[in-house]
Amino acid sequence: MNNDYFKPLNVNLTGDIRHNYDEKSVLPAHELVVRPLLEKSIDAFVYRGMKDGFFLYGKMQTPIKLEEIDFLIKDRGKFKFDKRKECIKGNEYLWNATTWKRGSIIFILKDGQINFSELFKNTYGPGISATPNSGNTASATKKCREEAERGNIAICLPASNGLEWMTIYAKGSLFKNIVEQAEKNCAKKDYYKQKE
Repeated sequence: MNNDYFKPLNVNLTGDIRHNYDEKSVLPAHELVVRPLLEKSIDAFVYRGMKDGFFLYGKMQTPIKLEEIDFLIKDRGKFKFDKRKECIKGNEYLWNATTWKRGSIIFILKDGQINFSELFKNTYGPGISATPNSGNTASATKKCREEAERGNIAICLPASNGLEWMTIYAKGSLFKNIVEQAEKNCAKKDYYKQKE
């Protein structure tokens, strides 16, 4: 039996702070990474996280009510970003939310729509993910894989760790080129190296 599966590229967006930030804060990644991805994407979606409040990390966690956000349009079990409206400034909580208060966020791009060599200068620690389903909405991961099969690039922000990581899906030489750009241009390549 062959158990091969696609292992996407992960890059970190928050550096040393990882996911230890105030979820309502403005982070550099909003303008340096998220805005270019949102503006250049052919589509961008957010999936639902947990439906009901839940107790975690010593406090009650309240899911984001996506249907109440004016720049989100319901779209077959997910919500599409209305890119004609401002989706980032003043809405940092949606992007930063951790612990499944929202589901994964994905961007769909055509080859050549984003300059990865420039984008990766604002990211850290590239690596291949052996567990792409971990921390993501299953239907978002499925959509990313489908888009990669169509020859597109799909980028996923996790439901579990907010803006800490982005996972990149593509196929063949397109994926190889993206990985090479990450290895050349990501700011901190030894992300997991022990500090002395």
